[in-house]
Amino acid sequence: MGIIRSQSIRTSIITFLGFGIGGITILLVAKYVDPEVMGLTRFFISVATVVYALSHLGSITMMNKFYPWYRDLLPAPKRDIFGLVLILCGIGFLLCTGGFFLFQDLIIKKFGTKSAYVVDYYFYLIPFSLFYLLFVVFENFSYNQYKSIFPIMLKEVGLRVEQLVLYLLFLFGALSLPQFVMSYTLVYAVLLGLLIFYLYRQGDLVFSFSVSSVTRKLAKRMVTFNATLYLGAVISVVAANIDNFSISSRDGLKMGFVFEFATYVSTFILLPQRNVVAIAIPVLAANWKNRDMASIGNIYRRSSNTMLTYSVLLLGLIWLNVQNTFDILALNPIYYAGIPVILYMGLKAVVEMSFGVASQITGTSNYWRVEFYSTLALGAIAIPFNIWFNKLFGIQGNAMANLISAIVGGMVRFGFLYYQFKLQPFTRRTLYIILLGIGSYFIAQFIDVANPWSNVILRTITFCAIYGGAVIAFRLSDDVTEAFNKIIKSRLKP
Repeated sequence: MGIIRSQSIRTSIITFLGFGIGGITILLVAKYVDPEVMGLTRFFISVATVVYALSHLGSITMMNKFYPWYRDLLPAPKRDIFGLVLILCGIGFLLCTGGFFLFQDLIIKKFGTKSAYVVDYYFYLIPFSLFYLLFVVFENFSYNQYKSIFPIMLKEVGLRVEQLVLYLLFLFGALSLPQFVMSYTLVYAVLLGLLIFYLYRQGDLVFSFSVSSVTRKLAKRMVTFNATLYLGAVISVVAANIDNFSISSRDGLKMGFVFEFATYVSTFILLPQRNVVAIAIPVLAANWKNRDMASIGNIYRRSSNTMLTYSVLLLGLIWLNVQNTFDILALNPIYYAGIPVILYMGLKAVVEMSFGVASQITGTSNYWRVEFYSTLALGAIAIPFNIWFNKLFGIQGNAMANLISAIVGGMVRFGFLYYQFKLQPFTRRTLYIILLGIGSYFIAQFIDVANPWSNVILRTITFCAIYGGAVIAFRLSDDVTEAFNKIIKSRLKP
Protein backbone atom coordinates (compact mmCIF):
# COMPACT_ATOMS: atom_id res chain seq x y z
CA MET A 1 0.00 0.00 0.00
CA GLY A 2 3.05 2.27 0.46
CA ILE A 3 3.69 2.82 -3.26
CA ILE A 4 0.00 3.37 -3.87
CA ARG A 5 -0.41 5.85 -1.02
CA SER A 6 2.76 7.85 -1.75
CA GLN A 7 2.01 8.21 -5.45
CA SER A 8 -1.74 8.70 -5.03
CA ILE A 9 -1.21 11.78 -2.84
CA ARG A 10 0.73 13.50 -5.60
CA THR A 11 -1.54 12.32 -8.38
CA SER A 12 -4.60 13.36 -6.38
CA ILE A 13 -3.28 16.91 -6.28
CA ILE A 14 -2.81 16.80 -10.06
CA THR A 15 -6.25 15.32 -10.58
CA PHE A 16 -8.02 17.88 -8.42
CA LEU A 17 -6.16 20.65 -10.25
CA GLY A 18 -7.30 19.22 -13.57
CA PHE A 19 -10.82 18.82 -12.29
CA GLY A 20 -10.80 22.46 -11.20
CA ILE A 21 -9.76 23.57 -14.67
CA GLY A 22 -12.36 21.26 -16.15
CA GLY A 23 -14.99 22.65 -13.81
CA ILE A 24 -14.24 26.21 -14.92
CA THR A 25 -14.39 25.06 -18.53
CA ILE A 26 -17.68 23.19 -18.25
CA LEU A 27 -19.33 26.08 -16.40
CA LEU A 28 -18.07 28.51 -19.02
CA VAL A 29 -19.40 26.50 -21.92
CA ALA A 30 -22.66 25.73 -20.10
CA LYS A 31 -23.37 29.45 -19.92
CA TYR A 32 -22.10 30.61 -23.30
CA VAL A 33 -21.80 27.72 -25.76
CA ASP A 34 -24.64 25.97 -27.58
CA PRO A 35 -25.26 22.66 -25.72
CA GLU A 36 -25.48 20.91 -29.07
CA VAL A 37 -21.86 21.79 -29.85
CA MET A 38 -20.79 20.52 -26.44
CA GLY A 39 -22.83 17.38 -26.95
CA LEU A 40 -20.83 16.76 -30.11
CA THR A 41 -17.52 16.82 -28.21
CA ARG A 42 -18.92 14.37 -25.66
CA PHE A 43 -20.08 12.16 -28.52
CA PHE A 44 -16.52 12.18 -29.88
CA ILE A 45 -15.24 10.84 -26.55
CA SER A 46 -17.90 8.13 -26.38
CA VAL A 47 -17.11 6.89 -29.88
CA ALA A 48 -13.35 7.02 -29.27
CA THR A 49 -13.62 4.90 -26.13
CA VAL A 50 -15.65 2.27 -27.97
CA VAL A 51 -13.16 2.28 -30.87
CA TYR A 52 -10.35 1.93 -28.33
CA ALA A 53 -12.04 -1.08 -26.72
CA LEU A 54 -12.54 -2.74 -30.09
CA SER A 55 -9.12 -1.83 -31.51
CA HIS A 56 -6.76 -2.97 -28.79
CA LEU A 57 -8.08 -6.56 -29.13
CA GLY A 58 -7.57 -7.14 -25.41
CA SER A 59 -3.83 -6.46 -25.66
CA ILE A 60 -3.67 -3.64 -23.09
CA THR A 61 -5.36 -5.73 -20.41
CA MET A 62 -2.98 -8.53 -21.32
CA MET A 63 0.03 -6.22 -20.95
CA ASN A 64 -1.13 -5.03 -17.52
CA LYS A 65 -1.56 -8.63 -16.39
CA PHE A 66 1.68 -10.15 -17.71
CA TYR A 67 4.15 -7.25 -17.71
CA PRO A 68 5.64 -8.23 -14.29
CA TRP A 69 6.98 -11.45 -15.86
CA TYR A 70 8.68 -9.50 -18.62
CA ARG A 71 10.05 -6.99 -16.11
CA ASP A 72 11.55 -9.75 -13.95
CA LEU A 73 12.84 -12.10 -16.66
CA LEU A 74 13.98 -9.84 -19.51
CA PRO A 75 16.07 -6.69 -19.91
CA ALA A 76 14.11 -3.75 -21.31
CA PRO A 77 15.43 -4.00 -24.91
CA LYS A 78 14.12 -7.59 -25.19
CA ARG A 79 10.63 -7.03 -23.74
CA ASP A 80 8.42 -7.61 -26.73
CA ILE A 81 5.00 -7.41 -25.11
CA PHE A 82 4.60 -3.70 -25.87
CA GLY A 83 5.59 -4.29 -29.49
CA LEU A 84 2.90 -6.98 -29.63
CA VAL A 85 0.38 -4.49 -28.20
CA LEU A 86 1.21 -1.95 -30.91
CA ILE A 87 0.81 -4.55 -33.67
CA LEU A 88 -2.55 -5.76 -32.35
CA CYS A 89 -3.81 -2.20 -31.90
CA GLY A 90 -2.81 -1.37 -35.48
CA ILE A 91 -4.72 -4.35 -36.84
CA GLY A 92 -7.73 -3.60 -34.67
CA PHE A 93 -7.89 0.05 -35.66
CA LEU A 94 -7.75 -0.78 -39.37
CA LEU A 95 -10.77 -3.04 -38.86
CA CYS A 96 -12.59 -0.28 -36.96
CA THR A 97 -11.83 2.21 -39.71
CA GLY A 98 -13.57 -0.14 -42.13
CA GLY A 99 -16.50 -0.18 -39.71
CA PHE A 100 -16.83 3.60 -39.95
CA PHE A 101 -17.56 3.28 -43.65
CA LEU A 102 -19.66 0.15 -43.30
CA PHE A 103 -22.03 1.66 -40.70
CA GLN A 104 -22.18 5.19 -42.10
CA ASP A 105 -25.76 4.84 -43.37
CA LEU A 106 -26.94 3.41 -40.04
CA ILE A 107 -25.41 6.33 -38.13
CA ILE A 108 -27.09 8.84 -40.44
CA LYS A 109 -30.43 7.10 -39.90
CA LYS A 110 -30.09 7.02 -36.10
CA PHE A 111 -28.63 10.47 -35.50
CA GLY A 112 -29.49 12.51 -38.58
CA THR A 113 -32.76 13.94 -37.22
CA LYS A 114 -31.93 14.87 -33.62
CA SER A 115 -28.12 15.17 -33.86
CA ALA A 116 -27.23 16.63 -37.23
CA TYR A 117 -23.69 17.59 -36.17
CA VAL A 118 -22.84 13.89 -35.81
CA VAL A 119 -23.52 13.46 -39.53
CA ASP A 120 -21.72 16.67 -40.50
CA TYR A 121 -18.49 15.77 -38.68
CA TYR A 122 -18.72 12.00 -38.84
CA PHE A 123 -15.33 11.30 -40.44
CA TYR A 124 -13.49 13.51 -37.94
CA LEU A 125 -14.15 10.65 -35.53
CA ILE A 126 -11.51 8.49 -37.24
CA PRO A 127 -8.37 10.56 -36.48
CA PHE A 128 -9.73 11.53 -33.05
CA SER A 129 -10.21 7.85 -32.17
CA LEU A 130 -6.75 6.93 -33.45
CA PHE A 131 -4.97 9.50 -31.29
CA TYR A 132 -7.08 8.54 -28.29
CA LEU A 133 -6.19 4.87 -28.78
CA LEU A 134 -2.46 5.55 -29.08
CA PHE A 135 -2.43 7.84 -26.06
CA VAL A 136 -4.09 5.19 -23.86
CA VAL A 137 -1.65 2.55 -25.16
CA PHE A 138 1.40 4.62 -24.20
CA GLU A 139 -0.29 5.72 -20.97
CA ASN A 140 -0.62 2.10 -19.82
CA PHE A 141 2.92 1.37 -20.93
CA SER A 142 4.07 4.24 -18.74
CA TYR A 143 2.14 2.89 -15.76
CA ASN A 144 3.94 -0.43 -16.14
CA GLN A 145 7.25 1.42 -15.87
CA TYR A 146 5.92 2.79 -12.55
CA LYS A 147 5.81 6.22 -14.19
CA SER A 148 2.27 7.34 -13.44
CA ILE A 149 2.68 11.00 -12.50
CA PHE A 150 3.34 12.51 -15.92
CA PRO A 151 0.67 10.64 -17.93
CA ILE A 152 -1.89 11.45 -15.24
CA MET A 153 -0.83 15.10 -15.41
CA LEU A 154 -1.29 15.05 -19.19
CA LYS A 155 -4.70 13.38 -18.96
CA GLU A 156 -6.07 15.38 -16.06
CA VAL A 157 -4.46 18.80 -16.54
CA GLY A 158 -3.01 18.96 -20.06
CA LEU A 159 -6.19 17.78 -21.77
CA ARG A 160 -8.38 20.23 -19.88
CA VAL A 161 -6.04 23.15 -20.58
CA GLU A 162 -6.20 22.30 -24.27
CA GLN A 163 -9.98 22.13 -24.15
CA LEU A 164 -10.26 25.44 -22.27
CA VAL A 165 -8.05 27.19 -24.83
CA LEU A 166 -10.09 25.82 -27.73
CA TYR A 167 -13.41 26.81 -26.15
CA LEU A 168 -12.15 30.34 -25.49
CA LEU A 169 -10.93 30.68 -29.07
CA PHE A 170 -14.32 29.45 -30.26
CA LEU A 171 -16.22 31.80 -27.94
CA PHE A 172 -14.24 34.85 -29.07
CA GLY A 173 -14.71 33.99 -32.75
CA ALA A 174 -11.09 33.08 -33.46
CA LEU A 175 -12.26 29.63 -34.58
CA SER A 176 -15.29 28.84 -36.67
CA LEU A 177 -17.24 25.69 -35.83
CA PRO A 178 -15.49 23.56 -38.50
CA GLN A 179 -12.10 24.89 -37.34
CA PHE A 180 -13.00 24.19 -33.72
CA VAL A 181 -13.99 20.59 -34.49
CA MET A 182 -10.82 20.05 -36.55
CA SER A 183 -8.69 21.42 -33.70
CA TYR A 184 -10.55 19.32 -31.15
CA THR A 185 -9.72 16.26 -33.23
CA LEU A 186 -6.02 16.82 -32.45
CA VAL A 187 -6.12 17.26 -28.66
CA TYR A 188 -4.96 13.70 -27.97
CA ALA A 189 -2.32 13.95 -30.69
CA VAL A 190 -0.63 16.71 -28.67
CA LEU A 191 -0.78 14.66 -25.47
CA LEU A 192 0.55 11.60 -27.28
CA GLY A 193 3.54 13.51 -28.60
CA LEU A 194 4.38 14.86 -25.15
CA LEU A 195 4.10 11.44 -23.53
CA ILE A 196 6.30 9.74 -26.13
CA PHE A 197 8.91 12.48 -25.71
CA TYR A 198 8.77 12.05 -21.91
CA LEU A 199 9.25 8.28 -22.12
CA TYR A 200 12.14 8.77 -24.52
CA ARG A 201 13.86 11.28 -22.22
CA GLN A 202 13.34 8.95 -19.25
CA GLY A 203 14.98 6.10 -21.16
CA ASP A 204 11.81 3.98 -20.90
CA LEU A 205 10.85 3.97 -24.57
CA VAL A 206 12.65 0.67 -25.05
CA PHE A 207 10.98 -2.49 -26.30
CA SER A 208 11.25 -5.14 -29.00
CA PHE A 209 9.21 -6.51 -31.88
CA SER A 210 11.13 -9.82 -31.85
CA VAL A 211 9.33 -12.70 -30.14
CA SER A 212 10.99 -13.44 -26.79
CA SER A 213 11.33 -16.66 -24.81
CA VAL A 214 8.90 -15.29 -22.21
CA THR A 215 6.24 -14.76 -24.87
CA ARG A 216 6.73 -18.31 -26.15
CA LYS A 217 6.41 -19.64 -22.61
CA LEU A 218 3.32 -17.59 -21.73
CA ALA A 219 1.71 -17.61 -25.18
CA LYS A 220 -1.04 -20.09 -24.38
CA ARG A 221 -2.04 -18.35 -21.15
CA MET A 222 -1.90 -14.95 -22.82
CA VAL A 223 -4.08 -16.01 -25.75
CA THR A 224 -6.66 -17.59 -23.43
CA PHE A 225 -6.64 -14.52 -21.19
CA ASN A 226 -6.92 -12.18 -24.16
CA ALA A 227 -9.69 -14.05 -25.95
CA THR A 228 -11.82 -14.30 -22.83
CA LEU A 229 -11.49 -10.76 -21.51
CA TYR A 230 -11.66 -8.98 -24.85
CA LEU A 231 -15.40 -9.41 -25.24
CA GLY A 232 -15.89 -8.33 -21.65
CA ALA A 233 -13.82 -5.19 -22.21
CA VAL A 234 -15.89 -4.25 -25.25
CA ILE A 235 -19.15 -4.83 -23.40
CA SER A 236 -17.88 -2.79 -20.46
CA VAL A 237 -17.04 0.21 -22.65
CA VAL A 238 -20.30 -0.01 -24.59
CA ALA A 239 -22.19 -0.22 -21.29
CA ALA A 240 -20.32 2.85 -20.02
CA ASN A 241 -21.24 4.88 -23.12
CA ILE A 242 -24.67 3.54 -24.02
CA ASP A 243 -26.26 6.35 -22.01
CA ASN A 244 -24.70 8.99 -24.28
CA PHE A 245 -25.60 7.10 -27.45
CA SER A 246 -29.21 6.49 -26.40
CA ILE A 247 -29.71 10.09 -25.26
CA SER A 248 -28.06 11.62 -28.34
CA SER A 249 -30.08 9.50 -30.77
CA ARG A 250 -33.44 9.89 -29.00
CA ASP A 251 -33.22 13.30 -27.30
CA GLY A 252 -30.46 15.03 -29.28
CA LEU A 253 -26.94 16.25 -28.54
CA LYS A 254 -28.28 19.04 -26.30
CA MET A 255 -29.71 16.63 -23.75
CA GLY A 256 -26.59 14.52 -24.19
CA PHE A 257 -24.57 17.43 -22.85
CA VAL A 258 -27.06 18.09 -20.03
CA PHE A 259 -26.47 14.50 -18.95
CA GLU A 260 -22.72 15.00 -19.34
CA PHE A 261 -22.85 18.21 -17.28
CA ALA A 262 -24.68 16.42 -14.46
CA THR A 263 -22.37 13.42 -14.68
CA TYR A 264 -19.32 15.69 -14.50
CA VAL A 265 -20.53 17.02 -11.16
CA SER A 266 -20.87 13.50 -9.77
CA THR A 267 -17.54 12.48 -11.34
CA PHE A 268 -15.87 14.67 -8.73
CA ILE A 269 -16.61 11.84 -6.30
CA LEU A 270 -14.62 9.34 -8.38
CA LEU A 271 -11.42 11.38 -8.61
CA PRO A 272 -9.50 9.54 -5.85
CA GLN A 273 -10.45 6.18 -7.38
CA ARG A 274 -8.93 6.95 -10.75
CA ASN A 275 -5.49 7.56 -9.30
CA VAL A 276 -5.56 4.62 -6.87
CA VAL A 277 -6.59 2.24 -9.67
CA ALA A 278 -3.89 3.45 -12.07
CA ILE A 279 -1.19 2.95 -9.44
CA ALA A 280 -2.64 -0.24 -7.92
CA ILE A 281 -2.78 -2.35 -11.10
CA PRO A 282 0.97 -3.07 -11.46
CA VAL A 283 1.32 -3.50 -7.67
CA LEU A 284 -1.54 -6.02 -7.55
CA ALA A 285 -0.18 -7.88 -10.57
CA ALA A 286 3.18 -8.22 -8.81
CA ASN A 287 1.51 -9.37 -5.58
CA TRP A 288 -0.44 -12.06 -7.43
CA LYS A 289 2.77 -13.20 -9.10
CA ASN A 290 4.40 -13.52 -5.66
CA ARG A 291 1.20 -14.99 -4.13
CA ASP A 292 1.23 -12.29 -1.45
CA MET A 293 -2.39 -12.60 -0.29
CA ALA A 294 -1.79 -10.56 2.85
CA SER A 295 -0.78 -7.51 0.79
CA ILE A 296 -3.69 -7.99 -1.60
CA GLY A 297 -6.15 -8.20 1.29
CA ASN A 298 -4.65 -5.10 2.88
CA ILE A 299 -4.92 -3.12 -0.36
CA TYR A 300 -8.51 -4.32 -0.78
CA ARG A 301 -9.62 -3.22 2.70
CA ARG A 302 -7.77 0.06 2.85
CA SER A 303 -8.75 1.13 -0.65
CA SER A 304 -12.41 0.44 0.13
CA ASN A 305 -12.29 2.26 3.45
CA THR A 306 -10.42 5.29 2.11
CA MET A 307 -12.45 5.71 -1.05
CA LEU A 308 -15.77 5.21 0.77
CA THR A 309 -14.78 7.87 3.31
CA TYR A 310 -14.03 10.40 0.58
CA SER A 311 -17.03 9.48 -1.58
CA VAL A 312 -19.56 9.91 1.24
CA LEU A 313 -18.02 13.28 2.08
CA LEU A 314 -18.16 14.50 -1.51
CA LEU A 315 -21.67 13.21 -2.25
CA GLY A 316 -22.97 14.85 0.93
CA LEU A 317 -21.46 18.21 -0.02
CA ILE A 318 -22.72 18.01 -3.59
CA TRP A 319 -26.30 17.04 -2.78
CA LEU A 320 -26.57 19.54 0.09
CA ASN A 321 -25.64 22.43 -2.20
CA VAL A 322 -26.73 21.43 -5.71
CA GLN A 323 -29.92 23.51 -5.87
CA ASN A 324 -28.30 26.62 -4.38
CA THR A 325 -25.30 26.25 -6.69
CA PHE A 326 -27.47 26.05 -9.79
CA ASP A 327 -29.34 29.17 -8.65
CA ILE A 328 -26.08 31.04 -8.02
CA LEU A 329 -24.71 30.14 -11.45
CA ALA A 330 -27.99 31.18 -13.14
CA LEU A 331 -27.69 28.37 -15.65
CA ASN A 332 -29.99 27.81 -18.60
CA PRO A 333 -33.18 26.09 -17.30
CA ILE A 334 -32.39 23.08 -19.51
CA TYR A 335 -29.65 22.07 -17.07
CA TYR A 336 -32.06 21.73 -14.14
CA ALA A 337 -33.29 18.53 -15.77
CA GLY A 338 -29.93 17.04 -14.80
CA ILE A 339 -30.29 17.51 -11.02
CA PRO A 340 -31.80 14.03 -10.42
CA VAL A 341 -29.01 12.62 -12.57
CA ILE A 342 -26.47 14.07 -10.14
CA LEU A 343 -28.01 12.12 -7.25
CA TYR A 344 -28.20 8.77 -9.04
CA MET A 345 -24.75 9.08 -10.58
CA GLY A 346 -23.40 10.22 -7.22
CA LEU A 347 -24.81 7.13 -5.52
CA LYS A 348 -23.32 5.03 -8.32
CA ALA A 349 -19.92 6.58 -7.59
CA VAL A 350 -20.24 5.81 -3.88
CA VAL A 351 -21.14 2.19 -4.67
CA GLU A 352 -18.12 1.82 -6.97
CA MET A 353 -15.79 3.43 -4.43
CA SER A 354 -17.08 1.24 -1.59
CA PHE A 355 -15.86 -1.90 -3.36
CA GLY A 356 -12.32 -0.52 -3.52
CA VAL A 357 -10.06 -2.13 -6.11
CA ALA A 358 -12.09 -5.36 -6.35
CA SER A 359 -12.22 -5.15 -10.13
CA GLN A 360 -8.47 -4.74 -10.38
CA ILE A 361 -7.87 -7.63 -7.95
CA THR A 362 -9.93 -10.06 -10.02
CA GLY A 363 -8.60 -8.66 -13.30
CA THR A 364 -4.94 -9.20 -12.36
CA SER A 365 -5.45 -12.62 -10.72
CA ASN A 366 -5.47 -16.09 -12.25
CA TYR A 367 -9.24 -15.97 -11.86
CA TRP A 368 -9.56 -13.09 -14.28
CA ARG A 369 -12.51 -14.86 -15.96
CA VAL A 370 -14.60 -13.60 -13.06
CA GLU A 371 -13.96 -10.07 -14.29
CA PHE A 372 -15.29 -11.20 -17.63
CA TYR A 373 -18.46 -12.65 -16.09
CA SER A 374 -19.05 -9.62 -13.87
CA THR A 375 -18.63 -7.39 -16.91
CA LEU A 376 -21.16 -9.48 -18.80
CA ALA A 377 -23.60 -9.11 -15.90
CA LEU A 378 -23.02 -5.36 -15.82
CA GLY A 379 -23.49 -5.03 -19.57
CA ALA A 380 -26.57 -7.26 -19.57
CA ILE A 381 -28.20 -4.71 -17.27
CA ALA A 382 -26.65 -1.41 -18.36
CA ILE A 383 -27.21 -1.69 -22.11
CA PRO A 384 -30.90 -2.73 -22.28
CA PHE A 385 -31.86 -0.81 -19.12
CA ASN A 386 -30.33 2.43 -20.46
CA ILE A 387 -32.38 2.14 -23.63
CA TRP A 388 -35.54 1.10 -21.79
CA PHE A 389 -35.28 3.57 -18.89
CA ASN A 390 -34.47 6.42 -21.27
CA LYS A 391 -37.79 5.83 -23.00
CA LEU A 392 -39.61 5.71 -19.65
CA PHE A 393 -37.88 8.43 -17.61
CA GLY A 394 -35.64 10.42 -19.99
CA ILE A 395 -32.06 11.14 -18.92
CA GLN A 396 -32.94 10.41 -15.29
CA GLY A 397 -33.65 6.85 -16.39
CA ASN A 398 -30.15 6.50 -17.82
CA ALA A 399 -28.69 7.44 -14.44
CA MET A 400 -30.95 4.94 -12.66
CA ALA A 401 -29.85 2.18 -15.03
CA ASN A 402 -26.19 3.00 -14.39
CA LEU A 403 -26.69 2.83 -10.62
CA ILE A 404 -28.37 -0.58 -10.84
CA SER A 405 -25.64 -1.99 -13.08
CA ALA A 406 -22.92 -0.73 -10.72
CA ILE A 407 -24.53 -2.50 -7.77
CA VAL A 408 -24.83 -5.79 -9.67
CA GLY A 409 -21.28 -5.67 -11.04
CA GLY A 410 -19.83 -4.83 -7.63
CA MET A 411 -21.71 -7.63 -5.89
CA VAL A 412 -20.53 -10.23 -8.40
CA ARG A 413 -16.88 -9.34 -7.77
CA PHE A 414 -17.41 -9.08 -4.02
CA GLY A 415 -19.12 -12.47 -3.88
CA PHE A 416 -16.34 -14.20 -5.80
CA LEU A 417 -13.45 -12.74 -3.78
CA TYR A 418 -15.17 -13.68 -0.54
CA TYR A 419 -16.08 -17.19 -1.69
CA GLN A 420 -12.71 -18.02 -3.27
CA PHE A 421 -10.22 -16.23 -1.00
CA LYS A 422 -12.27 -15.10 2.02
CA LEU A 423 -11.34 -11.54 1.02
CA GLN A 424 -13.84 -8.81 1.71
CA PRO A 425 -13.25 -5.09 2.20
CA PHE A 426 -15.97 -4.20 4.68
CA THR A 427 -15.62 -3.79 8.44
CA ARG A 428 -17.70 -2.29 11.20
CA ARG A 429 -16.18 1.05 10.30
CA THR A 430 -17.84 0.82 6.86
CA LEU A 431 -21.28 0.99 8.50
CA TYR A 432 -20.17 3.79 10.81
CA ILE A 433 -18.97 5.89 7.86
CA ILE A 434 -22.28 5.47 6.00
CA LEU A 435 -24.40 6.26 9.08
CA LEU A 436 -22.18 9.21 9.94
CA GLY A 437 -22.57 10.60 6.42
CA ILE A 438 -26.37 10.28 6.50
CA GLY A 439 -26.59 11.83 9.95
CA SER A 440 -24.30 14.72 9.05
CA TYR A 441 -26.34 15.38 5.90
CA PHE A 442 -29.66 15.60 7.74
CA ILE A 443 -28.20 17.91 10.37
CA ALA A 444 -26.64 20.23 7.76
CA GLN A 445 -29.78 20.39 5.62
CA PHE A 446 -31.73 22.02 8.47
CA ILE A 447 -29.71 25.15 7.71
CA ASP A 448 -31.89 27.13 5.32
CA VAL A 449 -31.22 30.84 4.92
CA ALA A 450 -32.51 33.09 2.17
CA ASN A 451 -29.14 33.94 0.64
CA PRO A 452 -27.90 30.98 -1.48
CA TRP A 453 -24.24 31.91 -0.96
CA SER A 454 -24.66 31.88 2.82
CA ASN A 455 -26.60 28.64 2.60
CA VAL A 456 -23.80 26.92 0.68
CA ILE A 457 -21.09 28.17 3.04
CA LEU A 458 -22.93 27.32 6.28
CA ARG A 459 -24.04 23.89 5.09
CA THR A 460 -20.55 23.04 3.86
CA ILE A 461 -18.87 24.07 7.10
CA THR A 462 -21.43 22.21 9.21
CA PHE A 463 -21.24 18.98 7.22
CA CYS A 464 -17.43 18.96 7.02
CA ALA A 465 -17.06 19.75 10.72
CA ILE A 466 -19.38 16.96 11.85
CA TYR A 467 -18.40 14.31 9.32
CA GLY A 468 -14.70 15.07 9.01
CA GLY A 469 -14.26 15.66 12.73
CA ALA A 470 -15.87 12.32 13.61
CA VAL A 471 -13.86 10.40 11.00
CA ILE A 472 -10.61 11.72 12.44
CA ALA A 473 -11.63 11.61 16.11
CA PHE A 474 -12.79 7.99 15.95
CA ARG A 475 -10.12 6.89 13.44
CA LEU A 476 -12.68 5.55 11.00
CA SER A 477 -10.12 5.64 8.16
CA ASP A 478 -6.43 4.89 8.69
CA ASP A 479 -5.34 6.63 5.51
CA VAL A 480 -7.37 9.77 6.28
CA THR A 481 -6.01 9.89 9.81
CA GLU A 482 -2.44 9.37 8.61
CA ALA A 483 -2.85 12.08 5.98
CA PHE A 484 -4.30 14.45 8.59
CA ASN A 485 -1.44 13.79 11.00
CA LYS A 486 1.16 14.22 8.28
CA ILE A 487 -0.25 17.35 6.63
CA ILE A 488 -1.97 19.20 9.47
CA LYS A 489 -0.36 18.20 12.73
CA SER A 490 3.16 18.44 11.32
CA ARG A 491 2.52 22.06 10.41
CA LEU A 492 1.28 22.88 13.89
CA LYS A 493 4.50 21.77 15.55
CA PRO A 494 6.72 24.65 16.69
